[in-house]
Amino acid sequence: MLAACAAAPPLAATVFCAALLGAAVFGNTPTFWKGGALTLAEAAALRDQGEIARLIEAGADPDAEYPLRRDVLATTRATPLEAAVAARRPEIVSLLMHEGATMDEPRWRHLHCLADDIGDADVLQAVDAYRPATGAAAPCPQ
Repeated sequence: MLAACAAAPPLAATVFCAALLGAAVFGNTPTFWKGGALTLAEAAALRDQGEIARLIEAGADPDAEYPLRRDVLATTRATPLEAAVAARRPEIVSLLMHEGATMDEPRWRHLHCLADDIGDADVLQAVDAYRPATGAAAPCPQ
């Protein structure tokens, strides 16, 4: 019995990898696996910190809106901060702010309400850490 329990995780990993390989053989892979450069918003949603830093260093605007491939998020366009919030990536919110993203009152309100809507306390705390002094605590629309 103990041997069966010990064998379960490697067996599950093997089955998972085989399923991914089988799906790839038949062309059923997520679009972001098919290659090509990530946009800054895609890198934010996918928690690719190295790509975020590289793109911003190469001149990508951390406040701009970027297209998103389907399978990344349930939207076709987003700013990197919107993508980080929607993907529940509080550490990416902080990274983007450190890398030059700006947080004015309307942007904070939008991101705060998005984080509140998805119900992730860590993301809400990350967004609220950058609340502008002018950001009044008003309830989000339901």
